[in-house]
Amino acid sequence: MNVYYTKTALYAYPNLQAIADQIDELVEKKAFASISDYSSALTQCEKIVDFTFQKDALFALKLRLEDILSKLSQREKDCLEYKYFKRKPKEYFIGFDFESRGYFRAQQRLAKKISSALEKDGGTDEWFEQTCLHMDFFKELLKRTIEHEKSYVKKKKTQPKKQTLSCENIRLTA
Repeated sequence: MNVYYTKTALYAYPNLQAIADQIDELVEKKAFASISDYSSALTQCEKIVDFTFQKDALFALKLRLEDILSKLSQREKDCLEYKYFKRKPKEYFIGFDFESRGYFRAQQRLAKKISSALEKDGGTDEWFEQTCLHMDFFKELLKRTIEHEKSYVKKKKTQPKKQTLSCENIRLTA
């Protein structure tokens, strides 16, 4: 699987349940709005089915990632937590080496390892493009991931300032 796709999936991972909840809200709104929506019933149903498909894709991705994460060492999980998930308090990472070249190389190897594991589990580029990139959330997050990775490399050469990428500001729309 493309490493950028993998990194996008990793950034999204802690938010997959929240995205699924947003999809539930959108489906409910579509159902209630059907009273005043003058489009055909078939068109309205297709929109709801599309949202359901998106939710299924989110859970498929989540299950694939959880299976892969369960097989990683604690150090690898900590690296992912620090860079992608950001669920643990900063105190957890006291003494954690996140500025050395070894750390950055380890992150690259870990992304490739997860990418390979996703590929073996059916998470191919084609699958990601057809299921995940079908959603505006993933399109935007992929764009931000690529920009973040490229700008991080440039900034790292000029000034060592930590950047973070968040998907909190990306909302689903109907």
